[in-house]
Amino acid sequence: MLWVYHSPIGDMYITPLENGRYGLLYNGTVWESCFTPQDEANNVYMHSTGCFDWDQLDGKILDAPTDLSEWELC
Repeated sequence: MLWVYHSPIGDMYITPLENGRYGLLYNGTVWESCFTPQDEANNVYMHSTGCFDWDQLDGKILDAPTDLSEWELC
């Protein structure tokens, strides 16, 4: 499964990785990985992804998805 969030900085994806984890894919780079897609969605919501473009917007994006159920399945 692949999930997308159409964020203010562009499309961000949660994608399965070959090692069994789930990664945050943005602008052609996997920024981090987690054991579950929900954990990855939580990191995006908390702006703790390692992706400066996103993380610097902490407190400025009011409609970011609060959990994986608010991401769109691709």
